[in-house]
Amino acid sequence: MLDLHGYLKESNDFKKLQINELLFIEYKCLVQEVKAGIWSDANYFVFVTSGKKMWRSIYNDYVVEAGDSLFVKKGANLVHQFFDEDYCALMVFIPDDFIRKFIQRFSSVINPANKETKQTDSVIRIELDAYLEGYINSLAAFLCSPSYPDKHLLHLKFEELLLNIFTRSNHQRLASYLLSLTKDPHAQLKQIMEANFAYRLNLEQYAELCHMSLSSFKRCFQKAFNTSPGKWLAEKRLDFSCHLLKTTDKSIGQIGFECGFEEPSSYIRAFKNRFTKTPLQYRDQY
Repeated sequence: MLDLHGYLKESNDFKKLQINELLFIEYKCLVQEVKAGIWSDANYFVFVTSGKKMWRSIYNDYVVEAGDSLFVKKGANLVHQFFDEDYCALMVFIPDDFIRKFIQRFSSVINPANKETKQTDSVIRIELDAYLEGYINSLAAFLCSPSYPDKHLLHLKFEELLLNIFTRSNHQRLASYLLSLTKDPHAQLKQIMEANFAYRLNLEQYAELCHMSLSSFKRCFQKAFNTSPGKWLAEKRLDFSCHLLKTTDKSIGQIGFECGFEEPSSYIRAFKNRFTKTPLQYRDQY
């Protein structure tokens, strides 16, 4: 899977403004594949200015066009390209540590209603109100400026975006998720694993998403799930494939791919070892 945040930080193909791990970028799609797997160790906003693209979480598809906006949680997704028109978007990457420090600094403006945990998918649609439209226009002006803005001003632009989210009632679901980043690491680990089990990430990448060393991740995982990461992932992926076999007409190869198996043969073998039937035989029962 492509490390999207890492790739964009290092690339010289795009207009961008960067302070440490904070990143503003004007992204123009250079990928030619129709489907691709991506992951990011930082949460990011997507403000689409032209073209069309689809983000796929484990359970839902999110098609966006010019004027649409998304918030994508740190972790993995599948993306689907459309080539009718060139895709371009302004993207803002904000790591957890910056969000936590922001919440501490601006605790007085946090709406108590946002402190109630709301269940959300790994992708959240954002309502583009007048405040965010103004923000996007100012961001575009920064990116088009011939001179590099002062770093303190850039820092404030990142805070301005979060203030827009926390002080507007139409962004409560997103604000609730951002607040959850300040909670118990074990709760975050569960949230991250449930949202990303179907993707081909290695254990080091899962640990990175949880801000843990590999050894700490394994210990915390065992405590949270009472099993090892490898065993849990294998069972979770196969269980999810059963759901897809029963509820969709997707091909066996496509289901294996969407459940984190590299090859159809490895998926079929793992499925038969557990259920004593092939995926096709299992589907024929329903």
